[in-house]
Amino acid sequence: MSVSGNVQWPSPNNPIWTFNWALADSPDAEGIVISSAYFHGREVFYKASLPSLRVQYDGNCGPYKDPLNYNNAQPNPVNKVNVYTVGFWGFLSVVVEAYHTIGNYKLTERWYFWNTGTIAPRLFSAGLQCNYNHRHHVYWRFDFDVDGAGNDLALEYNTTTPDLGWGPGWHTKQHEIVRLKNPSTRRCWAILNKGAGYPGYMIIPGPNDSTADAFSSGDLWVLRYHGAEDQHGRQGNSLDDGMAPLLNWEPTDGQDLVLWYCAHLNHEAADGAAEVHSVGPDLIPFRF
Repeated sequence: MSVSGNVQWPSPNNPIWTFNWALADSPDAEGIVISSAYFHGREVFYKASLPSLRVQYDGNCGPYKDPLNYNNAQPNPVNKVNVYTVGFWGFLSVVVEAYHTIGNYKLTERWYFWNTGTIAPRLFSAGLQCNYNHRHHVYWRFDFDVDGAGNDLALEYNTTTPDLGWGPGWHTKQHEIVRLKNPSTRRCWAILNKGAGYPGYMIIPGPNDSTADAFSSGDLWVLRYHGAEDQHGRQGNSLDDGMAPLLNWEPTDGQDLVLWYCAHLNHEAADGAAEVHSVGPDLIPFRF
């Protein structure tokens, strides 16, 4: 089974955000899928989802790959996916949310679409499957089509990078690549359309998103779009994130690009099963 819907928020007559959402059964286990997302009538996403959630324990437990799908989503309190509005200090957001239980884990996925254009995907986790410290590795896939598919450019920011023509700190990524977070240089990324005005989105790591280890092969991947590489949650397994076969070092400048982002949610066993932890980046528009 599956469930889906369409959002025109705050109203169909004057929408700030319009997009489709869906939550499907296995094997299409990629959490809430956002598609055809437009901000003030300008395209942002072709598709965005959470295709993989892998769990790594310090002790003799797991590892696991936990699919977020319709089957393990729980009515909360009636619907398996809820759409609602929240406000904070004068800002408003439409939220798409699903609550999942997998074994002893209690997992909430949310997509915040703020009236400023900022998008904040989040995963909240509680519960202990085993009484060991562990990490949930959360893989989001962002198929940006800012003002249309193609003609994209990916960039990276570091405080140590001189002005190379894209502003102090910024340099371009000309080929497919995998990158790690580097809080000491305030590393973040951006994708832009090379057309009129250079509109785009920055990808800012969340404060709790941590950095990859040997279990997870990276933090951000810049990839050329290929339809066959969208495996709807089927890529990888509990031991391998499945990202290496997608990384072919193809040229990326001016192409249709997909960005994958991984956050690493730390859960200390001493915190107990009830402690809720959260991770996720902020996606911030510029030149819109």
